[in-house]
Amino acid sequence: MKAFERSGGRALLIGNSRWHWAQRTEQGVRVDHGDPDPGRIGTDPPIWAAVGPVPEQLRAHQDLRIRLEDVPLPKAPPWLGVDRALGAWMAWRRSQEQQLDCSRGLLLVDAGTVLSFTKVGADGSFGGGQLLPGYRLQLRAMAEGTVGLPATLERPQEAFPQDIFPQETAAAMQRGVLQGLLAAIALAQQHSQGLLWICGGDAELIKTHWAHATELLQMETDLQLQALLDLAAGISSLRDR
Repeated sequence: MKAFERSGGRALLIGNSRWHWAQRTEQGVRVDHGDPDPGRIGTDPPIWAAVGPVPEQLRAHQDLRIRLEDVPLPKAPPWLGVDRALGAWMAWRRSQEQQLDCSRGLLLVDAGTVLSFTKVGADGSFGGGQLLPGYRLQLRAMAEGTVGLPATLERPQEAFPQDIFPQETAAAMQRGVLQGLLAAIALAQQHSQGLLWICGGDAELIKTHWAHATELLQMETDLQLQALLDLAAGISSLRDR
């Protein structure tokens, strides 16, 4: 029996702070995201990849694991996180499928716990990147590293501070972090000169406040999960031979 069939068509990406699930259904692909939940793995473990801590239930199922070397991203160094490789490969593949102009490559922005930039060259190979703390991690660092600043991690999208210089402290923290992330993306894009893709949990927040709307060509929040599902069936078939 093929490994992907044994997994029930499920895939799991273990992130730094959250778990990301995907499952093929008759209606398409269902995805959801949440806190680590080992009990959800069940007796038929999913196809999986990890950058965060691996639970005991999955350690015995290395045949179901997608590793960096399984991702067809040329020139990927051995220290590259599998999540970045999955996202970069899928962004390149989507660009090819949509016949977008890739003559200058692309830049993938993954707005998660860490805001990562991954450059893909015009030949589809890994071209380096940048890493900085993501939106919530920056807010948490300010709250934990000071006496007077509050813990403020969540605010509904519609209630996000619209003023550039808010009077409320929590709103000033959120606006300041967001402006810093937007500026970092704009500068990276200026140097990259290629297509701009964005994914990750805070992708919608970034897109909503992105001033250069014409430059944000593509947003697909779950690129890595799509890559896991696309890779899983073929890789599992080879391993089961």
